[in-house]
Amino acid sequence: MKKFYFKSIIALTALFGLGSMNVAAQEVAEEENDYPVLPVKMTYVSGSDADVDIAYGECDTIKAGWNLGNNVAVGSTITFGNKGWGANWIGILKVDGTAIPGIITKATLKAKVSGSLDNKRTTGWGVALTDNKWSADLTYTTVGAWTVSAVLNGGEQVWGTSKSATVFDEISLDITDAFSNGQSSATLLVYEGVKAGNGGAAGGFMTDVYVEVESYDPFEATTTTFDFEDGEKLFTDDSRITSAIEANETLGSKVLGWTCADNAQNGYCFSHYNFADKLNKPALVKIEFDYYNTKGGRAILNIGDGQVRGTTGGSTKVTYNKTGVIFQIGSDKNNAFINGINIGQDNVTTTYKGFDEELGDSIEVSETQLGLCDRWMHVTLIANNDAKTVTWFVDDKETGDNIHYGTSAFFADDANACTQIDLFGYINKSHCAMIDNLKITNYKSNAVFADYTVKYVDANGNEIKESRSGNGQVGKKVSLLDSDKAAVYNDDKTMKYIYDSDNSETVAIAEAGTEILVVFREASVYYAVLNCKAGSETLKQFRSDDLKFFEGDNFTIYPSRGYKGKDGAYYFTPATSWNGTSYTFPGALMPVTNGGKTYYIGQLEYEKVDSVAYYADIETLALPTTDEGNGVGLGQLVGTVNSWYSFSGSYFERFSGGRGIRLDAGSYVYTEPIAEAGTYLVTIYGRNDVSAAVENPYVLGILKEDGTQLDYADLTISDWGSATTGTSIVEGVAIPAGAKLVIKNDSADKKISFDDISLTKTGEYAEPNLVNGIQEAKISVANGAIFSISGQRLNAAPAKGLFIQNGKKYVK
Repeated sequence: MKKFYFKSIIALTALFGLGSMNVAAQEVAEEENDYPVLPVKMTYVSGSDADVDIAYGECDTIKAGWNLGNNVAVGSTITFGNKGWGANWIGILKVDGTAIPGIITKATLKAKVSGSLDNKRTTGWGVALTDNKWSADLTYTTVGAWTVSAVLNGGEQVWGTSKSATVFDEISLDITDAFSNGQSSATLLVYEGVKAGNGGAAGGFMTDVYVEVESYDPFEATTTTFDFEDGEKLFTDDSRITSAIEANETLGSKVLGWTCADNAQNGYCFSHYNFADKLNKPALVKIEFDYYNTKGGRAILNIGDGQVRGTTGGSTKVTYNKTGVIFQIGSDKNNAFINGINIGQDNVTTTYKGFDEELGDSIEVSETQLGLCDRWMHVTLIANNDAKTVTWFVDDKETGDNIHYGTSAFFADDANACTQIDLFGYINKSHCAMIDNLKITNYKSNAVFADYTVKYVDANGNEIKESRSGNGQVGKKVSLLDSDKAAVYNDDKTMKYIYDSDNSETVAIAEAGTEILVVFREASVYYAVLNCKAGSETLKQFRSDDLKFFEGDNFTIYPSRGYKGKDGAYYFTPATSWNGTSYTFPGALMPVTNGGKTYYIGQLEYEKVDSVAYYADIETLALPTTDEGNGVGLGQLVGTVNSWYSFSGSYFERFSGGRGIRLDAGSYVYTEPIAEAGTYLVTIYGRNDVSAAVENPYVLGILKEDGTQLDYADLTISDWGSATTGTSIVEGVAIPAGAKLVIKNDSADKKISFDDISLTKTGEYAEPNLVNGIQEAKISVANGAIFSISGQRLNAAPAKGLFIQNGKKYVK
């Protein structure tokens, strides 16, 4: 039994007055100020047949997958996580509050959660209400959409931990809205998501889940108590059994005992008490009593529907069957059940694996479940006749220790109400059972519920979208959902309405029906203007009636990262991040009104650069007239690429919104022909995509105009790690006029990416010596720099081989 179950027992004992609590337990409850605790059933499901290995029903630890957090909204359909991260699950919780004798007004979901599977990302947890039916036999793969009927906890995500998936932190989620219309139970979706600025997540785990009920509006309670001191037996002995008032030394009081007849085993022995006349259409019925089973009598005590079981227990012989039963407790492991769980007559010790947080390791935990015989027990049962659910506690009366606890649907499908107690015996001439201090409490809800309508109108009272209906307690206010105030667009998206006001705080729900008005106003229309400038010169302006957006919306323009100006020079934005460049309105500039229109104006500055190669996001504003400065602009790149990467014709485009060009193993790209011969410094900005352990997958080569291929040079990129960027500089690359610079992925199976390439001319062209592979590179300064025979600058001389230093060739 889990730790939080014990907490549940203490709290609910205090709540329902279960009796038989020892002083220590009472002190614990008062000292910790425990709230009523609701049990939570959990399961999780997958969205992929490929992941099916076993069937998952109810379980102690659930998983939730990445990709859900930012997509959850009222009316949305929950999509499954990103399978590529190994997290492809939705966590589903069933909260059963049917044992609370009132209407829940404040409830908090408590749980322990872990971080991601890869121990690198921060995990965010959210919770939503769904109308989908929770089932204990849900399998790992489910069919059909899970829809959100309300976003709970104010829509906020609670952050857990970025530690290992085996280390758990506690979180709290407000789920009061799940019970806002008087519901006593709810099906929840828990989702693990990602929040901007926190690095994303890749799946998380949740365990030790329970719900604290911090407040509720109590039902009206009427209690009838029988202590048998007045000699009233209550029970009618129907067959082969005799009930009688007798003294009990252990309790020091009179009790009601049963004795089976001499021919008990020849037929049923049955005694019953129907208490339907003590009830008045109750929302809940609570039954408490002290009970002793002698083991030898094989006594079975049933609580069930008196109308179904009648005076024979629903059977001519086997009266311990489940006909009309909601709960059953007995002595024999073969025919005594507590709602389907076999309970033996003796103590049973079980051992299971646990986790010690202080030790940080798994441990073995032993737990003894007490038997149900030869001891006075205190039994408490709370039945919800409307929901057909039952919660029970069986405690050792002397010690106060819990023997058994549970909650479930009624034991038998044909049981509709809790109105009768039965006692069955099955051993000849046996004193089989005793009962004392029987207490029956009738909880009647005085709350009245009625329908209400939420209507969405413009300033003139015209409906702008379909209204929704709800049901709530008369006299209470309606709590509007986030979706009630969400912006509304007309069908062709030419108009937008923004929430303005509502009357939910002033109008209470009435029996005759209530209409809540949510008023919207028309949103203002704005226009976007973006000036792409280089100093005082405007390279390009984005301005059009198509660039309009509504108040409350964002409008994003994606200008080219680079422009070739009218002067033939190249200009680019200072931002060289992997996300490329964009400008989002309304931006920081105040709006300007002109001709009845409101304009938001943005400025994006560009800088002049001598030689930079851009891919598909460079835009030529006018054909160049002359080559500028000390190098050559390379323009577009062409080459080979895997088919699933983005390219157009022979020119590459940026993929994933501007993360550069990605090459598979063996793929290559090359520049446009270099117009001016010379020795160049080549700068490449890129990254490894798979592993920092990849050794020199980039190689550099020259393809001459006549088709001759010159030597390739490896690029030293040891500082480029997985998913990080770096810059590689190769000095002394001799390129003849009309030749193309080639960049190739020379690895066996790795992918690489790169972004910008620039060339700066450092000297005159010298044809490489293809016989010995040594190029006569000109070194302008004898500064001790070391180069490979292909002109690559090295951090140190190689252990063996040829290299160049201060213009001289050396062999090791």
